[in-house]
Amino acid sequence: MNAGVDFAAGGIVLSEEKILLVKNKKGDSSKDSEPWWGYPKGHLEEGEKPSEAAVREVFEETGFEVKIVNTKPIAESRYEVERNGETVQKTVWFYEMEVIEAFKNEPDDEVEEIALENFENALSLLTHDEDRKILKYVFNR
Repeated sequence: MNAGVDFAAGGIVLSEEKILLVKNKKGDSSKDSEPWWGYPKGHLEEGEKPSEAAVREVFEETGFEVKIVNTKPIAESRYEVERNGETVQKTVWFYEMEVIEAFKNEPDDEVEEIALENFENALSLLTHDEDRKILKYVFNR
């Protein structure tokens, strides 16, 4: 089968040495049936820049109003997911962000839970190895 591609963007949102995580109700892949902890992120909309998508997705998923600290992504994640019997090559750009206003809006219904966690707690909560690598990079550990 032909491999599809999917581009997404999200936030590494830091607030007082804590990082914002989301517990997603469903996985990225049709094989993922369990909720999982990760960073707020989502698909780019038509004509949208990755940085714009990242800010929008963080707000939609968490209700936190954020701003980007640096216009260059702090991390990039590439992996494959299985969707409708097709292998999809996914690329996600993560931007370092800071909180303007926490809990400005209700989180969307894709998210089961949100948490602001210190490094150790976040490391134990994150479901995917790639997300743990990003966390270690961001916190220089």
